[in-house]
Amino acid sequence: MLLLTMRDGQEVFSLLDVWPASFDHLPETLDTATKRAIAHRLDYGELPTSAQWTNLNT
Repeated sequence: MLLLTMRDGQEVFSLLDVWPASFDHLPETLDTATKRAIAHRLDYGELPTSAQWTNLNT
């Protein structure tokens, strides 16, 4: 799951399929507290999907 912040400040979530071998090459840049905050917003934030946001803003 991805947490995206749109230009208007709205947060939305999206899914991304990444091959594990490709994902291993991404550098770790977030501290544990930030990762927990993002996970909490994804789990409990009742965020619209990126497709829902697109439909509302077109």
